Amino acid sequence: MKTIVLKGIAWDHPRGYEPLRATSTEFTRDYPEVQVQWHIRSLKEFGDMPVEDLIHTYDLLTIDHPYMGQAHKNKLLVPLETHLPEQDLEELENQSVGPSYRSYQYQGHQYALPIDAAALVAASSEDIILKQGLSVPPTREALLDFYKKLPKGLSVAWPLCPTDLWCSFLTLCAQDAGRHFIQKDAIDVKTGTAVLDELKLHLGYLHQESLHWNPIQVLDQMSKEEDIAYAPFLFGYTNYSREGYAKGLIRFGNSPMNPETDVSTILGGVGLAVSSKSEHISLAVSYVHFVASAKTQKGTYTKNGGQPGNLVAWECARNNVLCGNFFDETRITMEQAYVRPRHAGWNKFQEQGAELLHQGLVKDISSAKTMKALNQLYRSIFHDEERL
Repeated sequence: MKTIVLKGIAWDHPRGYEPLRATSTEFTRDYPEVQVQWHIRSLKEFGDMPVEDLIHTYDLLTIDHPYMGQAHKNKLLVPLETHLPEQDLEELENQSVGPSYRSYQYQGHQYALPIDAAALVAASSEDIILKQGLSVPPTREALLDFYKKLPKGLSVAWPLCPTDLWCSFLTLCAQDAGRHFIQKDAIDVKTGTAVLDELKLHLGYLHQESLHWNPIQVLDQMSKEEDIAYAPFLFGYTNYSREGYAKGLIRFGNSPMNPETDVSTILGGVGLAVSSKSEHISLAVSYVHFVASAKTQKGTYTKNGGQPGNLVAWECARNNVLCGNFFDETRITMEQAYVRPRHAGWNKFQEQGAELLHQGLVKDISSAKTMKALNQLYRSIFHDEERL
């Protein structure tokens, strides 16, 4: 019997590749003629690398939902509704954690299934919080007070490298102005300027490495040392709330909110898609469905370090015990998450816009000037896409 090899591209963290390797082994038991091989790319490449660079090499793609418009425009991915029964897709939509499932829809097509659900959440060193008699801040206003209550030698960290600064910026804009603060080809200037000014205020209280760190670096530092008590906005990783993964356990919960709106934080997560150039589309789709199914997500996927995208897995008592109650404690955030635009050109804009915002903070450029440059960039990219 000739072996059929499906090649997949995952991202470089145990949460990203370990559950896929484990599910691939299980899948082969049902499809002995199939071998699934996983290659790895960096977390930044996961968010920024164009799908066009991957579809000729890989059958299976882990993907970020803002790529949907570009994928649709250039016919990069297989519309899954053309290969999966409607009732199966309806079941998965009903089992979605927050808007995860629909975030991979575009123009009536389902281009990926959610296998990993995430949003910005808060992380805390429970030992430090309890020892100091502190309470985690429920609102952004309370966060400013929280800084002042920390004793000397303790700090708050906030991952604000360009990619994560971008996610925090959009989160705070959505919290302040609702889900439609981006209209046509512009971000609301008043909202964006106020948020940038607020971020500059926060910088005066944060760990000095915050402008350079991503979530993994913050969580690594929190779990190894005892100098960071709290991180208000970062993408959560259940790995750090599991016994034995790192030196110290991290507790995750909902990020500080603006009580004036019902928006929590920006949606992240991972979808699993099939390249339109795959020579084995039917088998690749079968694997995608297998990984996204409630049974796999609840069992093999979570057990092997995954952060599942299926609600059945999130509601499983055993999984909550395994992951320090991560799922129960962050579910409100997931249900109220903000979904980024998905039109063609958005990914190019967010990559360049993130660098622009970061330079604005590093060099202390006026927030109004930064917002003007940001919207000029957006219009330029938006209009270029319209002409193509």
